[in-house]
Amino acid sequence: MTDGSTPVGRAGTAPDAAGDAAIAVERALALVEDATIVADASSLILAASENPGGTELHTVRVLESIASRLGGRTERTTVAPDRPNLSIRFGPDATAQRPAVLMLGHSDVVPAGEGWTANPFSPRVADGWLTGRGATDMKGGIAAALQAMGAVHQVLPQLPLELLVTVDEEDLATGIQAHIASTEGAAPLGRYLACIVAEPTDLAVVIACRGAANLLVEVTGRAAHAGRPEDGASAITTAARIASWIAEDHDRMRAGAGGLLGSATWSVGRIEGGHGTSIVPDRCTLLVDRRLMPDETGEQALAQLEAGIAGLPGIPGCTAHARLQMEMPGFETDPTHSLVQAAVTALTAEGAEAPMEAWTAACEGGFIARHHGCPTIILGPGDITSQAHQPDERVAIADLATAARAYTRMLVDLHTTTSNPRARPDARPEARS
Repeated sequence: MTDGSTPVGRAGTAPDAAGDAAIAVERALALVEDATIVADASSLILAASENPGGTELHTVRVLESIASRLGGRTERTTVAPDRPNLSIRFGPDATAQRPAVLMLGHSDVVPAGEGWTANPFSPRVADGWLTGRGATDMKGGIAAALQAMGAVHQVLPQLPLELLVTVDEEDLATGIQAHIASTEGAAPLGRYLACIVAEPTDLAVVIACRGAANLLVEVTGRAAHAGRPEDGASAITTAARIASWIAEDHDRMRAGAGGLLGSATWSVGRIEGGHGTSIVPDRCTLLVDRRLMPDETGEQALAQLEAGIAGLPGIPGCTAHARLQMEMPGFETDPTHSLVQAAVTALTAEGAEAPMEAWTAACEGGFIARHHGCPTIILGPGDITSQAHQPDERVAIADLATAARAYTRMLVDLHTTTSNPRARPDARPEARS
């Protein structure tokens, strides 16, 4: 992606005039190639990275090749064997004095499963659609992001841009947690102007997202012959009482729902226990999903569950222990913030509707908002509800192109509005945990 363009703006600085910015945008947009986005997304789909069940290493190698072609620098951080996070940087490294715009993605995909009409890892292009596992969630979005970053870098090489691609987003989020741990003592605040998560939103601007916590409840009882159940203590009966409390507390929270995100929620996703019909069960486990509001933590949800369990009538001989398995924080960004306005302006310029929405799903953007203290949105091609995690997963090629062009506009705009008080580090909205 080279055309001999000379950088716009003063050397070492972002363009400081609206005219310079407009010229930079047009030059960068001229470098965005729809066919290349499709080709890169197809290469990423070919690099199967099912999770659980596989690793992301092949996808990371493809990303390194794409980044090198576009002029980016790459750095791996090992999370587990053959499972590295990948940071792709364009321009100078980010500092508090010269923060970068961060784009965020993940290299893993959910298992392909059954029901496909063709090989899920053999990408197919037909009738304006790209089909294959990860086309929507989220190898298409990553390809669009890289195309935009490469284009902006060719025109404005002095701008710091970064794409962080984590492993294990679809399961235990160990990749993003490793990133947080690795930057814990490295002055993380002020490093980024903003974070754009390229997850599929159907090109809506998602400004608020609930978090999620996975909790495990282990109930132990006392086994006995079913002919004399009073000699035992049923772990399943105790688990049923806990599940009933969870349902009641869910209804209580939903009754008080309000605002963009509504309320927190509970859901029991799995119950397992017992040995057979003739034995009083001495064990039972519950897997519980708790959706978090932006100002909640997983530890708070755990404490709420423990308090609920403690308040239930007990069965002599039964005990219950709850623990937090995984937490993904939420976030909420002010709709008037310059990041949100840049996204709306960019999408509108590309003929998209640009609605502002909240997400009921969870994503890793909350980790970035909390740890790095930067405003965050989710914006990407494809529909997470009807296209992601489905057989014959697909994304519209036109949406990939629109996303790449919108990202291009935003990357320039965000760097040229740093003089706006709403975009200064000291005026950013407080990161919520």
